Amino acid sequence: MNRGAILVLGVLLALGVPSPGVAGQATAVTPQSGDELRRRIEELERVMKAEIEGLRAQLEAQEAEVARLRATAPLAAPSAPAAPPTSGRAVVSATATQETFSRERETAARVDNVPIDPAMIGFFGIPNTPARLKVDGYAKLDAIFDPHPAGNADQFNVGTIPIDLPEAERVANTNIHARQTRVQLDFRSPSALGSDFRAFAEIDFFGSSGAVDPRMRHFYGQLQNVLLGQTWTTFTDVDAFPDQLDFAGPAGISFLRQPQIRYTQPLARGQSVAFGIEKATVQAPQITSSGSPYTPAPDLVVRYRLERPLGHIQLGSVSRVLGYRVATRNRKHYGYALNASGGLKVFGDDRVMAYVMGGRGAARYVDNISGLNADLDRDDSGTDVDPLGVFGTYAAFTHRWPYRLRSTFVYGYSSIDNTRSQSATAYQDGHYFSGNLLFNPMGGGLNLGVEYLYGQKVQHDGAHGTANRIQFAAKYDLYRKRPVDQP
Repeated sequence: MNRGAILVLGVLLALGVPSPGVAGQATAVTPQSGDELRRRIEELERVMKAEIEGLRAQLEAQEAEVARLRATAPLAAPSAPAAPPTSGRAVVSATATQETFSRERETAARVDNVPIDPAMIGFFGIPNTPARLKVDGYAKLDAIFDPHPAGNADQFNVGTIPIDLPEAERVANTNIHARQTRVQLDFRSPSALGSDFRAFAEIDFFGSSGAVDPRMRHFYGQLQNVLLGQTWTTFTDVDAFPDQLDFAGPAGISFLRQPQIRYTQPLARGQSVAFGIEKATVQAPQITSSGSPYTPAPDLVVRYRLERPLGHIQLGSVSRVLGYRVATRNRKHYGYALNASGGLKVFGDDRVMAYVMGGRGAARYVDNISGLNADLDRDDSGTDVDPLGVFGTYAAFTHRWPYRLRSTFVYGYSSIDNTRSQSATAYQDGHYFSGNLLFNPMGGGLNLGVEYLYGQKVQHDGAHGTANRIQFAAKYDLYRKRPVDQP
């Protein structure tokens, strides 16, 4: 009852005015004396004051609740959105979350687009949408010293090591570049299908037109585990890459990125099977004046992966159709490759990684011999072409020292089964070794490192050459992904 109604009723009762009764009948009220009237009015004033105080208390409680809700649920999107829900099939292993200088693991497409950084540091909400975006990358400066020429001055590629250089050309060489600097965009948005859509793009500056030529490394989208765009071939295993300063990586590594369509089928307990239809490129020398390779069909890749909290295992295969045509005929040859790789967390926070592959007509899937025209070459007769056998492997061990120091030691090997008719200078095999010491001095985005590299290249005729390199690097990350390691 409000204050006005109470006051009117009180006056009516005090003055003896009839008030409505039951069923509309008037109820007589006996007039009261002056003292009795004052007593009744005072009593009514106390009731009205109590009623008003109760209403005021309720209003203050409601205002406090509104203020609390505004403080805990702002209208703006949070700066660090929660990780998207997953189906429970996706598992992120310790090898995927391992800190590396190159940060390649962040670029890989994962089952159900599960993020390897659950906190999703660096993502921000796009206004008026449910989407999230991260602008990321790093600036990296490499300083390289070669006691003698090592072939490629920017990256240590065993396949380019020179052989039988004249003494006048065996000179020391220094190089400083920032070509590995990278810029990334990572876009994630909820979809009506139940899992996030992810689009990822990355560039570096290893383009072919100069030392600062931008180059697209990745640009792909993935929804419901269907991937379209350019990224790592389904055949490769990004989580088994060693933690190195050198851009090229060890002999034997599969470091290929290419346009593709991929579907990944998640299975129980961290397992998955992926199927890829990928761009084919056939590499072969010109054996006649009119001869040239061609691609009758795309490469078909199938991959099985088992991912557990401490590590992962991956098995892959690629099937290829290799074409070669001359003025009067053309030939199609079948090529293939099989690989196995994995990584495991051991001895506290140490990790081991290994990779092995073999096949025929698949040299372009081995980084240090890709580009040497070794998918097809002259057969033993010298009048036609044949797929060449290829083999590649490496093993790596990463150890964490105190005070935010870590080291990785790598051995790699690759070889080609030469035919009798191949050129004497054709690549036969190569050995690779590296060891480094990496340092995160302040627990933030700054990282420093020094690395020693050694390589040996052997030709078809048995001639060989060796190279040594010392590489220093400084890198500054735009974001720090995880809590820093404690000394």
